[in-house]
Amino acid sequence: MFALVDCNNFYVACERLFAPHLEGRPVGVLSNNDGCVIARSEEFKALDIPMGIATHKITPSLRRQVTLCSSNYALYGDLSARVQDVLESRIPGLDPYSIDECFLDLCGVPGDLEALGRELITAVACKVGLPVSVGIAPSRTLAKLANRCAKRQPARPQVCVWHDARALDLEALLRELPLNGIWGIGDRLQARLAGQGIVTASALRDAPHDWLQRRFGVMVARTARELAGMPCLQPQELETPRRSVLCSRSFGKPLGDPGDIRAALRHRCQRAGEKLRRGDLQARTLGVFLRTNSSPSMPQSRTSAWADLPFPSADTLLLNRFAQALLARLWHPGMAYHKLGVMLGDLVPRRHHQPSLFDGSDPLRQERLMATWDSIRQRFGYEALTLGVQAASAAWQMQSRRRSPCYTTRWRDLPRVGSR
Repeated sequence: MFALVDCNNFYVACERLFAPHLEGRPVGVLSNNDGCVIARSEEFKALDIPMGIATHKITPSLRRQVTLCSSNYALYGDLSARVQDVLESRIPGLDPYSIDECFLDLCGVPGDLEALGRELITAVACKVGLPVSVGIAPSRTLAKLANRCAKRQPARPQVCVWHDARALDLEALLRELPLNGIWGIGDRLQARLAGQGIVTASALRDAPHDWLQRRFGVMVARTARELAGMPCLQPQELETPRRSVLCSRSFGKPLGDPGDIRAALRHRCQRAGEKLRRGDLQARTLGVFLRTNSSPSMPQSRTSAWADLPFPSADTLLLNRFAQALLARLWHPGMAYHKLGVMLGDLVPRRHHQPSLFDGSDPLRQERLMATWDSIRQRFGYEALTLGVQAASAAWQMQSRRRSPCYTTRWRDLPRVGSR
């Protein structure tokens, strides 16, 4: 048996945790640069404001009814780690799937599974303060579906347990469920399966597994077995290998000063290098793009340039050196630039890289330097060590006018409590 623990409306719940006056109010969380809505509370959804809508397209009458928050990923990431710690202290077989979802392997766990689900929900609520729902089933794919059913329960705690893959309510769900409602089945694969007469989850489950593997590949055949209650998928098996890393952000306001743009590029290179090292990857190519606003009343420029690195690397200093050289070719005076990005391509696993005697690299020294870099930033904060000056008030910084404090990760943002 497997459990999927999912935080309900995670970003919104994190915002409400330290602002309880937002409970019951329509709350939306905005993307980077406050561009569009990326998370909604149930009250926000009830106003028929769609996901992904641009912030400026929300009508003034609706703006007066809702609370919009800038995204605060430092807070969300820390609270996610706290939820995982609570779950792992009770069920050692923890397998995080995303920032707000965790699989639990319940093999050998004794007792009433529904009572266990209620206990997990209570523990997370007491220790962290976030609402979660729990779905339990004989396979991970069915646990995802059970969790979806749990979320639809009006009463709390929200727990759904299917002890058997042939449970009556599960059978009814699979007969009605379209294929793109199944974990790992996208729209393109759904269209291919529909071409063979497979249009529902129950039809996929009952199709011959050998035929599915020959026609659609091993992952589809395993998904069908999972729907039949035979566990054979790991979360990482559904992840596609990363082919590129992109770090791009719009500026808080249009920029024409090359110094400001160079500072923004240093910040993008820092983030790109950290993403590479977190994935134990190295890049062979690097690209930079620079764009103006799309307003027809302003001069337009959309330029990009690429360079091959002398050797595969995740060294932030090397990435920045090549990126700055590309930027010098792209920048033109008189332009008001709106967006800058760095893309790293042709990625290879670090352990597969064979150093050369002639490329001038010193991979061991670079790895030690970057490991020290990362440890300092993780221990003392990302502002403790940067490439050049990167002030929070810099002109290139994103707009985050509605960002909540980093209550759990920054000393100066700790909540203050007074008594009389």
